[in-house]
Amino acid sequence: MPTQRGSVKLFRLLGIDVYLHWAWFVAFIYLTSRPHAYSNYGWSALEILSLFLIVLTHEFGHALACRSVGGTANLIVLWPLGGVAYVNPPQRPGAQLWSIAAGPLVNVALAPVLIGLAYWGKYHGWADAFPDAFLLLKNVAIINTV
Repeated sequence: MPTQRGSVKLFRLLGIDVYLHWAWFVAFIYLTSRPHAYSNYGWSALEILSLFLIVLTHEFGHALACRSVGGTANLIVLWPLGGVAYVNPPQRPGAQLWSIAAGPLVNVALAPVLIGLAYWGKYHGWADAFPDAFLLLKNVAIINTV
């Protein structure tokens, strides 16, 4: 596959090979070294890794939904600005729609959990007691929602 060029295989999960494009490493270095509101660069690294996990779960949503309707999905390639789940759903409108919609639905399902945790943390004083952890949680909720 052309988009696999320049990618390294990370792992295989549920029969799906996950590749990471080299540009993720460049983006990781750039984004963690830029000025930020955290007390140290480790929190920025956790924020970027959270973005990676959000994109990964989104793409697994596409792939597993495709498989659930009888299609094939064996490859995910992650890029800094998103990912590509190579899916081949059956040529039925409902199957194709489900394969397309399942990725964003993962983010829709995560949104109330992350936003709820952020509000719960704010209510319980995390913003003052654990400012970096609270900011990370708030930023991850925003990243997922956007």
